[in-house]
Order: sequence, then C-alpha cells, then structure tokens
Amino acid sequence: MSENYYGFEKFLSLLDDNNILKNATAMGVMVHLQKCIEEIKSNVLTDLISLDENKKDHYLDLKINEIKRQDYLKNYGKDKIERWLKEFNVNLEDILQNKVESDHFYKMVDGYFEQNFDPGTIEYNTSSAAQNDFLLYFLNYYANKLIAFLESKKNVDNSRKVLGKSKPKKTKEAKVYEEILKGFRELREFENKINEEEFNLDIYLQSNNSETPLSEIHAFDIQCLETNIKSNLEELYTYSLHNDFYYFDCPSKIYINQFEKRKEEFFNRVPDANELDFLLNEVDYFSKPYEYRLLGIDTFYNYDKYIPYSDRYRISLKRKVEFLSSKLKPLNYSISYKENEILSDIFDKDQSWGTQIHAFYDGYTAANKNEVQDEEISKTINEKPSKQLTANQAVLLLDTLGFFNLDKIKNTSKEKQSKLISQLIGRHFKNIKTNIQNLDKKPSELGKNHQKDIDKIYDILNKLE
Repeated sequence: MSENYYGFEKFLSLLDDNNILKNATAMGVMVHLQKCIEEIKSNVLTDLISLDENKKDHYLDLKINEIKRQDYLKNYGKDKIERWLKEFNVNLEDILQNKVESDHFYKMVDGYFEQNFDPGTIEYNTSSAAQNDFLLYFLNYYANKLIAFLESKKNVDNSRKVLGKSKPKKTKEAKVYEEILKGFRELREFENKINEEEFNLDIYLQSNNSETPLSEIHAFDIQCLETNIKSNLEELYTYSLHNDFYYFDCPSKIYINQFEKRKEEFFNRVPDANELDFLLNEVDYFSKPYEYRLLGIDTFYNYDKYIPYSDRYRISLKRKVEFLSSKLKPLNYSISYKENEILSDIFDKDQSWGTQIHAFYDGYTAANKNEVQDEEISKTINEKPSKQLTANQAVLLLDTLGFFNLDKIKNTSKEKQSKLISQLIGRHFKNIKTNIQNLDKKPSELGKNHQKDIDKIYDILNKLE
C-alpha cells in the first residue's frame, strides 16, 4: 500500500469521512478519488507481479473487503442526481471528465456553500443539497469502479462457471459455521507457529539471515486468514436471516422470533428470576459485545474484532434495543443508548466500538420528573461548559505540546497513537488517525479550515500566558 497522499489509505478515508464537505467540495472529492484510483491501480499491478499465484486472489479480496467495510452509501446511483443534472443542464459524462462548461454548475457543486451563500437562502440550500447528493454518488461510483478493477484481476475459476454464471455458493449452517471455526483454528495455529519460531531466536536468525520479526514477514498471510473469517461472518448473517438461526449479531427479526425461547432458557438456568431480571440481563448482554460475540461458549472463538461498526449491525442492534425498551416500559424502566462510543478500555486489544446501552429505573411521578428536569437545567446553566475541541484541534494541541515526540509515542504506530487519543477525547480513532497523518502534510494541502484549527490552538495557548 502506498503512503502517497493519493494511495489506498487515502481512498478509504474519503469513503469513510461523513464530514468531508466541511473541508472540501463534491467536485474536489471526485478529483481526489480519480487520482487515488490511478495510483492504486499502478500499485496493485506492481504488487501482483511479486505475489505467488495462490496469494493473488487473497490479496485482491483483502482490498475489496476493506472498500466494502467503509461507511458510504452503497447503490447510490444516477437516479439520485437526475434532478440536479436537469436543473444545471449538464451531462454526467462531462462531470466525470471534469469538462462541464457552466460557471453556475461549478459555483453550486464546486464551491464552499457555507462561505458563498447566507444560511437559509435558496442558493445555500440548493448548493448544500446538490453537493451532498453528488458526493454520495461519487463515493459509490468510484468505490464500485475500483472494486470492478480488482475483481477483473482475479484468477478465473472455470470450475464454478456454468453458461457464464457462477454457481450459487452453499450457505448451509454447517458449512458456514464450520468454516468460521476452521478459520479461527488455522489462525491460532499460524500464530502459535510464529511464536514458537521466534522463541528460538538464534536458529531463526541463522536460517533466515534476517532480523525482521516473523510477525511482520507473515503479516499478509495473517491478513488473508482474518479476511476469510470476516467474509464467512457476513455469510452467517445472511444465513441467519433466511433460516431463523440465532447468534449475537443475528438480524433483529431473528432475535424477536427467538425471544421467548431465550427467556425460557434463562428461567431454566435461574429458577428464581422474574421477567425484569431477564430483561435487564438482555440489556447487559447487548451492552458487552466484546464479551458475548462467541461461537458456542468458547472464548477462543470470540469474533468481536472481525465485526465492523457498520449500519448492518448498528441498526440491527438499535431495533433489538427498541424491542427490549417496549418490554421494559410497563415495568417503569427505560433504556438509554449512545452510538459510536468506546465500549472497552482494554487498550491492548482491537478497540471495541459500538452502541453504549444502559437500563435505568424510570418510575418517577410527574412531579418528581419536573423536579429532576429543573435540577438538570440548573446544573447546565451554572456550569456553562466550554465548547469541546474537535478531533483535529485535539491532535494539533497535543502536537504543539510535544506529545508525539515522547519516546513511547513516536516509536509506536499511528493507529495505536490514534486509539490512545480516542480514549482521551472520546472520538472515533479512524478520524483521529487521519488527523495524525495530516501532521506530515503541508498546510496548503489541507485547506482553510485546517489553518483555522491551527490558529485556534495558538490562541488557546496564548491565553495561558
């Protein structure tokens, strides 16, 4: 993977940045995506030349899965921007080739609407809506375009082709479930082998004439094994939906179908329990995915790190919480939940992100509720909290204070740095990682808003003097 500004990592960050229009225009993002794809194609072709034949498809699948995991709207097609093509009287092919000859179009789709127009005006609302639709279209279009390129470089397995169509892949529970278990076993065996070989360091260095850790040498093989696990977990979700198969991340429909069965099993385990005990236990269960994402009861098969915090799982969990909330309401209990939160403080493992869930007693009288509300309002007025720094401002402040020059910090990866900072400021580590990477870039590459953040940090520090 290239570390160039227009490499694969940059492409993924563009797909995953929900606030990108604050720092760029829709047309600007399109140009960046185009440049990224050109460099990625060159890098992929170079990488394929150096790979063994049996590893090429794994390498390509790894890239494809990384693209699909990003938080962009899939299937956001031309129909979503048809009204803008008509309103601006432009052709889509001309837009994609950046050949539109219309000052009005560029003003509305390639200009900063927050700077060019007053909020609430027709021009502001039109530019904002148009840029949002074009952005979502570009993200989906270029993601599909890159995926198609990667698919085209795979080895064709003729044994799975019938009259030009692929045979449907079997998705029986036994096959999917066993494939996941097999993937875990293969990964563990591979990691154990690396640990054993690295333990006998002298023999390792003599036989390999290298001081590079085996974990780095075999990083690609490990990625391939983990990619297979992720792919099979996606298949398990699909199987679950069509076959009423229950596991922690099953669709909400399946959870509701099996709710009474789960309750009966709970009462069999805990004979003295009542309805409320069971419901609170379910809330606790869903609040700790990093503990309960198990295949069977063996912690060896904990798959938490392989499930992305994507809409598929986030919204499914939301429906389950809403269902539990309806059951708790007659018992004077409510559920509060907050999305995109850190759920585990174990820094050495892959950070567990998800929806924070909490059940609480809500049996107040109307008068009590008013008293509580008045008290909360009073606290808010008296405290007058200052506005929290953005993720980028926090990174800039830490950099100015010399945080990244500390020995323990500068000698670790940017991903670990971002996860550490995420625990400090409560923001998603992916965005923080991008902000850290931006420290190596010129301010001219990052736009006016980045310079505003720098000015704000200097202003904060100057006020301390």
